[in-house]
Amino acid sequence: LRPRTLEPVLVVLRWFGWLERQQRACHGGGADDARMGHDGVQMIPDAIREFQKQQQDQKENTEAKNWESVHSLLTWLGIISLVPFDLNTIDSSLEEQYHPQQCTGGGDDETNRATTTLVQSILATSLSHLKDYGATRETAAACLASLLSRPDLEHSELEGFVNWSAHIFYWFRTGKMWDENGDKSDGTDQSSTPLLIPMPNEPPSIFLVMGVLQTLAAIFKTGHRSNLLSTQQKLRGIEVLWEQSILVADGPAVGGSMILRKLLVKLFARVGCAYLPPRVATWRYQRGKRSLVENLQKGSDSESITAEDVPKAKCDTTNDESVPLNDHLFPIPDEVEDTMDQLLRSLTDSATIVRWSAAKGIGRLTERLPAICADDVLDAILQICSDAEQDKAWHGACLALAELARRGLLLPERLGVVVPIVVQAIGYDVRRGQHSVGTHVRDAACYTCWAFARAYAPSVLRPHVKELSEALVLASLFDREVNCRRASSAAFQESVGRQGADNFKHGIAILTTADYYSLGNRSDSFLNLALDIAKFEEYQTPIIRHLADVKLLHWDIEIRVLASKSLSRVSKLNPCYSATVVLPKLLDQCFHDDLVVRHGSLLGVAETVLAFGEANLVQQSEVLNDETKSLIAELVPTIEQARLYRGRGGEIMRSAACRMIECISIARVPLSVKQQVRLLDSVDACLVHPNEEIQMSAGLALNALLTYYFPVSSKGPSSRLQSRVVDKYISIVQTQDNPAATRGFSLALGYLPAKLLAPSSQVLDTVLGCLCDAAKRESLVGGEGDAETRRNAVISLVNVCKTVGINKNTMTIAEAETSPIFHLSRNQTDVVFNSLLESMKDYNMDRRGDVGSWSRIAAMDGLEALTNLSIEASTIFPHSSGRGASSSDPSTEAIIAPSFQTRLDFLDATAKVQHSLSQKKDEKCGNLFFHERLCSSILSALLKQLGEKLDVVRCKAGECLERILTSDTPRLPFVPYRHILVQALGLNERGKNWADPALTFPLLMKAVNIDDFTEPILSGIVVSVGGLTESVSKGSSASLFEWIRGLRTAKATPKIFRMGEVFLGLFHQYKRNGRILLPLLSTLDKLLSHGYLDELLCVQNGTFLTNLMSCLASEANGCGDVKRLLAIVGVSLNLLQPHLETVSIMQKEVLPFVMTMLLNPYPRVRRYTAEQLYVKLAEDGDMLFDEHECLEEANQLLLSAVWHEEHDPHGQLSDSRNRIADLLDIPLTSEQRNVKIGKRGGSRSLPKDEFESYSSLVNNA
Repeated sequence: LRPRTLEPVLVVLRWFGWLERQQRACHGGGADDARMGHDGVQMIPDAIREFQKQQQDQKENTEAKNWESVHSLLTWLGIISLVPFDLNTIDSSLEEQYHPQQCTGGGDDETNRATTTLVQSILATSLSHLKDYGATRETAAACLASLLSRPDLEHSELEGFVNWSAHIFYWFRTGKMWDENGDKSDGTDQSSTPLLIPMPNEPPSIFLVMGVLQTLAAIFKTGHRSNLLSTQQKLRGIEVLWEQSILVADGPAVGGSMILRKLLVKLFARVGCAYLPPRVATWRYQRGKRSLVENLQKGSDSESITAEDVPKAKCDTTNDESVPLNDHLFPIPDEVEDTMDQLLRSLTDSATIVRWSAAKGIGRLTERLPAICADDVLDAILQICSDAEQDKAWHGACLALAELARRGLLLPERLGVVVPIVVQAIGYDVRRGQHSVGTHVRDAACYTCWAFARAYAPSVLRPHVKELSEALVLASLFDREVNCRRASSAAFQESVGRQGADNFKHGIAILTTADYYSLGNRSDSFLNLALDIAKFEEYQTPIIRHLADVKLLHWDIEIRVLASKSLSRVSKLNPCYSATVVLPKLLDQCFHDDLVVRHGSLLGVAETVLAFGEANLVQQSEVLNDETKSLIAELVPTIEQARLYRGRGGEIMRSAACRMIECISIARVPLSVKQQVRLLDSVDACLVHPNEEIQMSAGLALNALLTYYFPVSSKGPSSRLQSRVVDKYISIVQTQDNPAATRGFSLALGYLPAKLLAPSSQVLDTVLGCLCDAAKRESLVGGEGDAETRRNAVISLVNVCKTVGINKNTMTIAEAETSPIFHLSRNQTDVVFNSLLESMKDYNMDRRGDVGSWSRIAAMDGLEALTNLSIEASTIFPHSSGRGASSSDPSTEAIIAPSFQTRLDFLDATAKVQHSLSQKKDEKCGNLFFHERLCSSILSALLKQLGEKLDVVRCKAGECLERILTSDTPRLPFVPYRHILVQALGLNERGKNWADPALTFPLLMKAVNIDDFTEPILSGIVVSVGGLTESVSKGSSASLFEWIRGLRTAKATPKIFRMGEVFLGLFHQYKRNGRILLPLLSTLDKLLSHGYLDELLCVQNGTFLTNLMSCLASEANGCGDVKRLLAIVGVSLNLLQPHLETVSIMQKEVLPFVMTMLLNPYPRVRRYTAEQLYVKLAEDGDMLFDEHECLEEANQLLLSAVWHEEHDPHGQLSDSRNRIADLLDIPLTSEQRNVKIGKRGGSRSLPKDEFESYSSLVNNA
């Protein structure tokens, strides 16, 4: 501990006589030793020596490391300052002045030695910590305040501290010390106020000023008013301090510190209260006793009482003399007016803690004022709310009103003025650019309502219940922030509980519906809770009005969308009000200059029309008249004519217009043919927009428009309609070079109704062919691949299948003649399945990454949907079973693993069905749209995707597998080893996070033992093991290694051979494809490093090794990917395993290839090859080669040659490479020996740049 920290400890020990006892022990003791025993302080006999030891050991440490000790000791000193008797009676230092010989053993030079008293020691210690940065400053301020608030110190030390504080404020404010001759401009004379506490040696910091303010605030809080203002000199000192505090608060130095501003506000409030006598205002409102039993005895609706009903009421403070309770006017000091002015100004401070402290200070100060003055304070607070743009002022005013209400200072007759302002504050939301402010204001307004509910009797608040209840309910349902919704609900709950259910109608039912947890979901609050509460007539119209007037005009687009959907649901409860009041206003606002108003109004009109259509009210003239219907029908064309799509925000207006067209179509608003075609043109214009959200909205609008309008006959659509829609869309997808157009119209083909998609089998074939071509991996748009077009084509393929359906061949000839729709045939279904399976192989990439994953995800959803349709349409195998059938059920087992005879019967039945279909189309017979090979292909594709490196792909694959393998309606047939697969993937337990690699890969590797799925699973997991994502690579590698170790333990060598075949197959299948080969090489490198491929390297005299080296050499030949070449070198060198019996074959296959890589055209590859070869020879060279001298020379050549030289004109690198091959006895052909860097066909041949130097610029100048 530091010396100044140890000093108060020694002082405290001296109080109990420990120092004197130690001194007497050093001089032989005395008779006083027995007298010290009764003090009972022998708990720590070595305390002094222990503290001295700590002081010596921690001399170099800073206070930041031992602030806990300082905090505890200062708290100890503060507690000692509270002893109820004179401190001089326990100050042992005073005894040294009277008995110096007993303490020191004599000596004239020590007789007059100056001693430090206990008060001085505590004062000095506390003052030294007032400038600390942390919690010790607050503790020092509390300790100093408890010391200076003692009655025996207020006449001396307190006055000196007040003067010293004024000097500190002056120095901090002006940057110079107080004039020694007196500063007349500040209204004080230095000679009349002597400074007892020395000033610091350096200018006071902001932390010292904070400590002084904390001390003064605590003194004025706990000190007695009679002692603080007892003499004229004290009063003058406080006035000087007050003036300096005001000047500091008005100065620029406090602007950056909200804590300093808060402490100043706290000091203002405390000093202002000190100038006023403590009193209980007779004019304040009191609801009554808070005893529930007494309130029930007096009646549920007791009248308010005042202070006259309590004749012996006492002051609610610990200060001195009581004041008469009569409410007479008395002089108000000027300091009180200055205090109130500072507090009112602080209500608009930028910091919340300052505003909150000011509100509490106003409440304390108003309690001591006469009624007329308190009314002026209320007027001043309300005046703050006059500016609607000042959100901080509104927040401070709400807090101040809450404090006044809690203390009974807001009289009932003023509620008529206050409640409208509070209601306005509950909905306060001021737009600032792209956001808004007001969350804190709304939260504070809810707190004010909570205070009203607790402060006033039901009879007092009853006239204002309607306003408050509506505002609180609307805020709890529709506020954007969850904390405001819950705060409003809490205030409403308090109001219902305090004011009674008679005042707040349906209060219990509303609280039960909109509780704390249900209000946490914003969408649920808008769409479900609002509908439930709107069923009460008292809140029905306010909810509709609030949604239409406020929330539809909100700055957040999500709130506007939710408000429109909520308005659609609530409007059904009161359609007349919505049609006569809300809808005309929204129609006018659709052409407003403000984009937010325009967009929200258009959405509101669309959803309101949809609500009327769902309720079959559009055709009723008493709800919607003809003029309104005409305005609705012409709304979108009028918006287009006004060019409201242009400029900033045109995208959201297009999306809203598409939603408007969709709602008009669903509601069956009467449209002429011209209007229908005009809306169709609008939709087509939105389909070519590059924004995906607009294209999606246009697709939905197109589906609704063509479904409910444009009727077709039994012979199908007219040629004009067919060419206008289907032919046009197909032509654009096939021929257009604009990617936005192909994306939009390929998506639109999936939204067409069945009457246009399949009027004939030829049209359906054309649509399917167009989409299948667009979904191909190699499809191009404008000469480049477009991932969005391929994805939209896959989505549309699935939508077409869902819309048209699969032909079960169960219709009669008469039904077929009257039906204009042709369903999917067996061949068409196979075409779609094949296209989706091909899309599962889409791994195209661009600068955005693996954009092919979009098509794979869409294809997985499509395979699931089309599988279910195919199974339901097939009629010749049992595709469904009872729910919950166990795996041991014989019928279930027959479906899972049919016998050979059953399969023969199945094939025979299939042949008969096909023959019957070809002969008698009108006869009902069995149909087969799903077969065993297709099932295996689908499951293999999904399992491969389950092992992919992308989390979103794994998640989608896992969810699809979980649904199709566990669903009983329909039940997936032909699943090989269903029970094993379901158990391996853990599909019996729902709700898995398939995106978690630590969970997915261990489950996936349990299913790899099924022969049918070994290849796809290994093909997928290879990409994850060799990927760059650490979590995915770590999880997949651990699962793969664990599986191989299990195979080794079980001696399942054929499975390991199968894994090798899969790896070699990937080389052949994905030749020159870096996306697959680079992870594959990384996986092989990991497996070789851990020795997991030893069985493969030894099999059949190195067959796998030979084939693998052939693949590596073929891939390295002409490869321009440096990363892939480096991986090939690493794998090839890892193949050299000297402990295996096929090491000779390894040398024969690997080393010549490595020698060729030493002369690779890329310098980085050459250097890396030389480094890795040197490391390999240093580690295993003794086991690979017998001649150590040759080995050493080869290593020296690898180190000495500069392999990363760009050019080798003299053939030095070639000579070094040939010499290394000769030393290691590596055979090279004559062609390989004569290879020169830069001469090979596969080497880089960079064209000369005509602008290689600045000379070209000079010549052309």
